[in-house]
Amino acid sequence: MIRGSQTLTAIFPAAFTPDSSRKGKKSVFTAERDTCLAYRFYYYYHIARKRFDDAIAIMEKEFFIAGTTIIARLTENDALLKDIKQNNPDRAALRKRYPHFNW
Repeated sequence: MIRGSQTLTAIFPAAFTPDSSRKGKKSVFTAERDTCLAYRFYYYYHIARKRFDDAIAIMEKEFFIAGTTIIARLTENDALLKDIKQNNPDRAALRKRYPHFNW
């Protein structure tokens, strides 16, 4: 048991019931993160006109993951990038989809 967890859980009621069938949540958010990475890369590379390496460097700081991981995830989701490019969303559409980012 983590030190202080009983004190904190007594103050704040549980927001959800934990799913005991799953041990980790690593794969739960991966698809959402990869989609967000694709849209953010589209913004930096296509709309903001950043160089490829500059866009990746900025995204490293935003997402707290290595550039090689970002490139690997974007490469794996190339169909999504093609779809984004085909739909050609503007800043307003990106702001609506991810309002917590500065577009």
